[in-house]
Amino acid sequence: MAVAKFMPGDIRLGIIGRADNTGLGVETWEFCRHFPEAKVMIVEFESLYPGEIYKIYPERFNKPVIVTGIPTESQLEAFFEGIDVLFTIETPYYPKAFEIARRVGVKSILRVNYEWFRDYRPDFYISPILYHYNEIPGPKAFIPFPINREVLPFKLRKKANKFIHIAGNMKAAYDRNGTELFLKAIPYIKSNIEIVIKSQVPIESISNRYANVRVDVCDYENYWEIWEDADVLVLPRRYAGQSLPLNEAMSRGMAIIMTDLTPQNQFLPKELLIKPLRVDKLMINREIEIADIDPKEIAKKIDEIAGKDITKYSKISNHIAQAWSWENLKDQYVNLFNRI
Repeated sequence: MAVAKFMPGDIRLGIIGRADNTGLGVETWEFCRHFPEAKVMIVEFESLYPGEIYKIYPERFNKPVIVTGIPTESQLEAFFEGIDVLFTIETPYYPKAFEIARRVGVKSILRVNYEWFRDYRPDFYISPILYHYNEIPGPKAFIPFPINREVLPFKLRKKANKFIHIAGNMKAAYDRNGTELFLKAIPYIKSNIEIVIKSQVPIESISNRYANVRVDVCDYENYWEIWEDADVLVLPRRYAGQSLPLNEAMSRGMAIIMTDLTPQNQFLPKELLIKPLRVDKLMINREIEIADIDPKEIAKKIDEIAGKDITKYSKISNHIAQAWSWENLKDQYVNLFNRI
């Protein structure tokens, strides 16, 4: 297949996104790093917690337009001048943004996070993972969100000695990453292993209680800095579709222990998945699945792999990450921008 080209003067791309260290901010940053000629609108938001404002990093972008709060219709109309295609992740921020784009002759693409999916009606949907894909209206395509393997280089992991868990800011509802479950699992682990928990906030319930557990509390400016040379990611995730920590850990070559739940059970090695006690329904913007997991089963899965050869799992992670890399996927985005 011919290599697609995307140069200034072809399709003029516009991106509305975030400049903070949330997942949406990281994805916006990565997209603009790989499409540096794009016109960028950065939306500055307070967090969901009163009085807390996400720190933004506008220097990551090329002359961004910065708006505070939800963009107005006039701000969007001005932004749409001089672009052909609008790309947004999860939300257009203003509910009628795609209607305005159509009115001024701009095509629109929404990269879906299904659990937050609303009927915004762009011209095209992209799903980054096959999660409730049949419930997303068309026209649509499955294209993973690309992994930057230059900042997340592969290292072959051979033995499962050091285990890492990403707690983040611990503000996602219903313990999305399974951090509380992982903390409850630690006393049941029998193996002599090293455990690192990366958190943006202190975790008082675990600090200094176990000699083999280190809680690294830091809000890293660059997302790839959280990854040290651990061997296994433990992420007993309870719900949601795409997982950026999972993608990043695979790129670094880690074996992955996760919940036996869609979507990760569609591509991860079955023997490293944790069977949930039950799977219930959860309503966010859409009804999705949420897993209830026994902490003892998390500990059991860790003990099964602790000290063992994980070379094959490291290679599997590398294979998936390479398939989902910018090197392999950028042309798919380029081709879509050119044909929409």
